[in-house]
Amino acid sequence: MSCDSLCFFCQRVMKRKLFKEELEPIWPGPDKLWDWDMWMRVDGIRKDRECIIPDISRTYHFGAAGLNMNPYFQEHYFNKHKLNTDVAVKLRDVEQLKKEEYEMVIHQLFVNAIVLDHTKNPCSEDFVPKEKDKIFVFYFFMEHAKHFDHWMKLAKCFNLWDLDARGFHKGLWRFWLHGNHILSVGSPYSPYSKKYKPLDLEPLQLT
Repeated sequence: MSCDSLCFFCQRVMKRKLFKEELEPIWPGPDKLWDWDMWMRVDGIRKDRECIIPDISRTYHFGAAGLNMNPYFQEHYFNKHKLNTDVAVKLRDVEQLKKEEYEMVIHQLFVNAIVLDHTKNPCSEDFVPKEKDKIFVFYFFMEHAKHFDHWMKLAKCFNLWDLDARGFHKGLWRFWLHGNHILSVGSPYSPYSKKYKPLDLEPLQLT
């Protein structure tokens, strides 16, 4: 599972109480030119809340033409997404996704993580070993909460969403590659960097 701090509940089912009592009274009117889902990602609306989403989506983006879409964009960003078609799938360890329990899971991941070789180019084929069932971690330069320059370049290297920064939790992105669990940490911003990064390790910077 992933915690997506920008997805929030904008494109998922939200609690009726949350919508009726908090969002409906301030919902943008037809005179507003911005998209409602973008509005819901604004910090003042989101209030540090995060949306918990599965690693492999059960929804598919099928619109290839429209106000914010064209066939080229659809082909390059959506057509090749993995899609879960098992309607009977059961989510595991859901209780670990509560705030305090999740931090314990994160701590255990870092304890068992192998630091990748930061002298290698993160875009190279051998940056992440082609072993399986390992936990790897790397750190990249991220000065503050809105500093995504290096992450956007890394995301493109790993064929992740690279149009804006999504899917992170406290400056931590988690994803899977070659059957391995990857922890990507923004440093010095992320509290996980302050706690787990080796002192002599220089965060990656992509030019």
